[in-house]
Amino acid sequence: MKQDTAQQALKQLSLGLGMLGLCLGFLAAYGVLAGDVDGRVNLLFLLLLFAFLPVSGLLLSIFLMVKGGGKGLAGWILDIPLWPRHLILALSRLGPTHGRELWLFYQTQILAVSFSVGCLLLYLLLLLGSDITFVWRSTLLEPENLLPALKVIGTPWRFWTEAQASLALIEQTRDFRLDSQGMSQPVVGLWWKYILATQLAYNLLPRSLMLLVARQKYRARLQQSRVRYARDSQPQLTSAAADENSLANLARSVASPYTLLDWADVSSSCYERIQQLLGDAAEIYPIGPLQHQAATHLPGDHSLVVVVKSWEPPLAELADRLNDIDSNADKLVLPLDWSDTGVRQPSPAHLDEWRRFAATLDDWQVLQLETLI
Repeated sequence: MKQDTAQQALKQLSLGLGMLGLCLGFLAAYGVLAGDVDGRVNLLFLLLLFAFLPVSGLLLSIFLMVKGGGKGLAGWILDIPLWPRHLILALSRLGPTHGRELWLFYQTQILAVSFSVGCLLLYLLLLLGSDITFVWRSTLLEPENLLPALKVIGTPWRFWTEAQASLALIEQTRDFRLDSQGMSQPVVGLWWKYILATQLAYNLLPRSLMLLVARQKYRARLQQSRVRYARDSQPQLTSAAADENSLANLARSVASPYTLLDWADVSSSCYERIQQLLGDAAEIYPIGPLQHQAATHLPGDHSLVVVVKSWEPPLAELADRLNDIDSNADKLVLPLDWSDTGVRQPSPAHLDEWRRFAATLDDWQVLQLETLI
């Protein structure tokens, strides 16, 4: 069987978020490193972007990881209606049992690490290609007030003495808009090591560690889901007779006209093969957990055929969608198995699992087509 299209879609979403974070990092870093009209960069603004905001975001991520729940920054970005529909549909089918929240938390870390890498790359490029003038301005603060805070920020790299702040350096790089002649270029460039260490200590390194933790937690949940599915999908040969009572009826045909509801996001070739065997569908609707509009406009006298992937375990979201459908006509679930060679019959274990699922719904049956390939 070819690689699951849903997993491919999730990988594309992950790559898209990574590229988005990289571009945002470039833009944010350029916004503060471009400086004023004279090219002077305010040191306090750099600390805001490279220390304060990363630490605030990191604490929020730790809180969400411990507390659980919430979709994080990645979830909010994915809610923006700019992403391809088939990618968002694949995400909507990633139910709680498959670690939807953990996946979104994982993607938030990818976004944050990519943002950090974008900031760092642009910073290094500007260091190589330009002479950044680091200064600081404040109406309220004096050098003696600023030094303790800068020393606290520099605690993680106390071993790197050249990247530490000093009172002399702070005094020599204070900038007054009306008089900045007293500063020499070699002095105003000495802050680059301090800013580089700040990005590494408060942005890139902790976020990379959080990314590894999120990746491990998501993979562990995914493995648990696969083990549970493999255990539940094993045929119970010793209790086949008793299990038969809990299976929904099998239908071999469907009454026309019928409406085809696509939960599996199948290809056009699958549509053609289904209609060769069942006749032309009156309507074809893609459905998903977030698409309630499809169910509200269904013709009440049409038979309903819902196409699902036979190898995927039934989800609670699908049960909720099917229970919301109010129709007196025939209602059928059609499990399909397909590959590059064509559409084929689902395995007996998968078929029985979908029959057990349909038995928990009101007036739903499972449709099995005699010849598929």
